[in-house]
Amino acid sequence: MSNLHRTQIYIDREQMHQLKIEAERENLAISELIRRAIQYLLETKSRSVNWNSDPLTKAIGKVKLSENDISVDHDHYLYGTSKRR
Repeated sequence: MSNLHRTQIYIDREQMHQLKIEAERENLAISELIRRAIQYLLETKSRSVNWNSDPLTKAIGKVKLSENDISVDHDHYLYGTSKRR
């Protein structure tokens, strides 16, 4: 716990009320509840994608298109905008 840094945040009244209820329910200090919520957010955001199981990745190279400029002019083919070239 010696590596903790003191900070100040502003939250609205309803958020504070909900934090107090949850902290009491979990038998935790509000600060610990906030630290856990931050850690959960950071872990969730930093999860890497397993591209080997992604269905779009598996489709790469398997689709034959009649046009050869799809990667450059994809907006034209998807949305009807003018071609870049």
